[in-house]
Amino acid sequence: MKKSLEYISKRLVVRGSEKAFKTAANKALKVNGYVVVVKDGWVVKEFLNGEIERINKIESSDISQELLLD
Repeated sequence: MKKSLEYISKRLVVRGSEKAFKTAANKALKVNGYVVVVKDGWVVKEFLNGEIERINKIESSDISQELLLD
């Protein structure tokens, strides 16, 4: 008897987590008025009005994707 195994591929996990992070960041932006994200080697605070404030430069720029933090 062969058992069918269900698995989650890395691609599905990446897609799902990216969508979840973007959704959460948008909600946080609306509630708090800002979010803290990593862009172009910097940790920045993005405000609801589009203003960006640099917080800290990241020494290692090996980041291949944008990382959204809340």
